[in-house]
Amino acid sequence: MLPLLMMRHRRIPRAKWKDCSNTQGKHWIEQSEEDIPPEKFNHSMIGYHLAISNSLCGMAMTQGERQKVVNIGLGIVQYTVEPRALTSYTIQLTALELRSLENQSEGVMLRRLSILLALKDSYIRAIGQPIGFDYARLEFDVSNSQASGDGTPLSGWEFRVFTANLGVARGPQLVQEQYECVCAFYRGPSSDIKFVWHQTPRELESWVQFINIDQMIKVIPKLTA
Repeated sequence: MLPLLMMRHRRIPRAKWKDCSNTQGKHWIEQSEEDIPPEKFNHSMIGYHLAISNSLCGMAMTQGERQKVVNIGLGIVQYTVEPRALTSYTIQLTALELRSLENQSEGVMLRRLSILLALKDSYIRAIGQPIGFDYARLEFDVSNSQASGDGTPLSGWEFRVFTANLGVARGPQLVQEQYECVCAFYRGPSSDIKFVWHQTPRELESWVQFINIDQMIKVIPKLTA
């Protein structure tokens, strides 16, 4: 439903676009050529990626040339892993990443672990790798704004990091849930590795929109128009 909602927000009728995918399962939306000037058509593709973790479902999207916009991925990790269970994640982290968790409070350790896992999820999904990819092949040195895969720097990749705080109804109670989210996008070989941190709601407003299930239900009848 999220791609439908996005295109409705852009006021593009359902009959005027189609959902495409490549062999890696990466999706992009192609609009009708008759409605776009020929010189702009190649830059009108909308790449997107959907991710879900427990109560949070998200979609990352970007517009441009098809071979570029498919390189987008979203990683979402909920703060549910107890620090004492960290040993079960050691095979997914490198020695450098594990050192970044040492001698930290439980809260800091949990947040750093969630960020590392979300970073790896976002990149793996951006390049269209299947389930089972070895997370330890990726290394994120966040404090020095560096990232690598199999020892090779991930030049040209941008990682946008933010926290989502939700109030979720669990029976009569409103439960607070927190998620670490990362959007990965390939900017091109001439770009440096970049980490963008969004710490406040104001910083997020320029590119992230939150909607709840009640809002989705209200708009469902209109999505096929």
